[in-house]
Amino acid sequence: MILVPDENWRWIFDEQRQNILLDLTDDMQFTAAIPAKQLEKKSAFTESFTVDDSSHYFHFLECLGEFPFTDPERVQIVLNAIAAIKYARPLVSQSWFYQDVNMLSDIPELGEVFSVVTECMYGDVMVISPGSTASLCIVISQSIQLDSDKSLKQSAICKLMNSKLLPYQAATKYLAKMA
Repeated sequence: MILVPDENWRWIFDEQRQNILLDLTDDMQFTAAIPAKQLEKKSAFTESFTVDDSSHYFHFLECLGEFPFTDPERVQIVLNAIAAIKYARPLVSQSWFYQDVNMLSDIPELGEVFSVVTECMYGDVMVISPGSTASLCIVISQSIQLDSDKSLKQSAICKLMNSKLLPYQAATKYLAKMA
């Protein structure tokens, strides 16, 4: 079941646990996956789930439509993406973990899904804040192993140089050449 946003949804900062919550109803809260060190705001606040948040919500759900996620997984990825857009501190690109593919000629689109290739594997990310040279992304794969010691779990945010983003439709051909 896909949740439908309403005017009662509220973003809250939980000072005790140092994380962002989305209060959905009296009995249900969603905890964003943004680590405290990546949060821009770290003091008490309550903000409404805005019209822009709702627009992002439905747009991101549509962008994930072709992927084999359950409805709860889809909602979790989308809500984490919105929380990251609103509350994450600007990140520095750690693109050295990823291989250059240089397959983009334009700025990526909001919600566009790309594959990325590391020395260990490949995985998928969705662009949540496009940029002319680097874009903020959210991991939609279960995880992406960056090297022998470091990995990113699903819903982790990362900033990637656009030269590292492999268009999802081209991934199969590119990865077959590497094999």
